[in-house]
Amino acid sequence: MQLQNRENRMKVRQRPYLILALLVFIATALFPFGWLATVSPGFDTVANFIFGTQLAHIVGHYTVFFLMGGGLLLIFPRLRQHFWLYLGLIFLLGFMQEFLQIASFKHYIPAWDEVLDITMDTLGAVTIFYFLKR
Repeated sequence: MQLQNRENRMKVRQRPYLILALLVFIATALFPFGWLATVSPGFDTVANFIFGTQLAHIVGHYTVFFLMGGGLLLIFPRLRQHFWLYLGLIFLLGFMQEFLQIASFKHYIPAWDEVLDITMDTLGAVTIFYFLKR
């Protein structure tokens, strides 16, 4: 019994750091790097190297939301029992990412590219939900 209480106290102490790490990751994932590429020639070179093709862009969206969704599910394991809440959070994060990109540097009405990005975001998050649920 004492061992279990000690483990629970350790988890409670670790959780704020995990939540902080998740918030930093979410902020990084939502940051409009395309805008940064427009104002920083050095970063533009790196961004083109990493996300230069449509396939790399798709894989990037999938991977970021796979990792972010996994972080959410590991830090908040009860979300594994609430798929629709989890999906709503992921969709909101994907929508926020696209909105920040449009507001910061794209400056055009959303098109099929944004729908594809949100679809890949959702697919990455649902994939990790499926694996962690099993």
